[in-house]
This record gives sequence, C-alpha cells and structure tokens, in this order.
Amino acid sequence: ASMPQARARVNDPLTRRLPYFVFIMYAINRGTSFTRSLFMNCDHSLLTYGFYKQPRMVLRLFAIRLREIVKVNLLPASVIGAGACLLLLCSGGAAPLDYAVYLVSLPCLSVFFSVHYLTLYYLLQPFNAATEMKSAAYQLALSATYLACFACMRLKVDALPFGLACIAFCLLYCALACALVYRLAPRTFRLRA
Repeated sequence: ASMPQARARVNDPLTRRLPYFVFIMYAINRGTSFTRSLFMNCDHSLLTYGFYKQPRMVLRLFAIRLREIVKVNLLPASVIGAGACLLLLCSGGAAPLDYAVYLVSLPCLSVFFSVHYLTLYYLLQPFNAATEMKSAAYQLALSATYLACFACMRLKVDALPFGLACIAFCLLYCALACALVYRLAPRTFRLRA
C-alpha cells in the first residue's frame, strides 16, 4: 500500500528538481583540482619560456586540456543522468522528453564546468612562480560560481523548460568562453608577480 507513496516521493522531486543537479555537477566537477595540477606539474616551470607563451601554443594546449578535462568529467555526469532516468522509470515514469533532458542536460553541465574552470585559469591565471594564488578576480569568480550553483538548489521548476534553458546556456557559454580564450589567453596566460 505504501509503494505508490514511495514512488511519488521519488518521482515528484525528480521531475521538478533538475536545478538541484546543477549543484551536484558543480560538486563532482574536477575543474579546480585539474587546473591546479596543470600549474603545479607543468605550467609554473614552462611559463618562464617564451615559446610556451606563443599564441599558437597557448591555444593548442587549451584545446588538448579541454578535451582531457571533459573526458574526466563526462563519465560521472553521464552515469548520474542515466541513473536519474532509471529512477524516473522505476518510480512511475515521466514524459519522454524528461528522460532526454536528463540524458543531455547533465553531460552539458559537466562540459560547462570543464570549460568554465579552464577558461578562468587561462584568462585569470591566478598563481605566481612560488605556486601561491594571487588573483582576487579568480577567487571572486570561483565564489560567484559556488553561490549561483547553491542558489539553483532552491529552484523548483519542471525538468523540461529548465533542462532546455540549461542546455542552451551551456552551449552559448562554451562558445563565448572559447572565443574569449582564443582572443585573450595569449596575453593573459602568464605567471603572476
């Protein structure tokens, strides 16, 4: 007799709490640790050489690193998206588009955070030669990201409109961020004093 109630307790939040997954994707994303590792293991030494700061080299490395961080972050996001769809199915189902939104929007969020952190790293490169963080703008951007993701947990909206808006935002942000890196990173990707 309690099975329909239990199903409803699982299904209702899933169909109206997709914004909660923004914070989950933020929390599991490895962007900050990835960029810190890049600096500690590679960039803090190589940024002292002129060839490493050439625009072609900066952009080529950005593309390689973006591909790698996306690979790292995409697997857990895809598994969580598939798990959410399975929970929806087992708890009474949902509209077909809700499944598609979960399967697409969570990996999109994962790509967004990958691009976001790598872009911040290239545009605001926060470390000095002693590997100390010296950028207030970088810290502010990280704090703003956290606050925006935390605020999303309070939203209660249907999965479809939020998911579609999320996908559109992620695609637009990624295009804009990559364009900014292309134009600005050859000048901004430097060791801080």
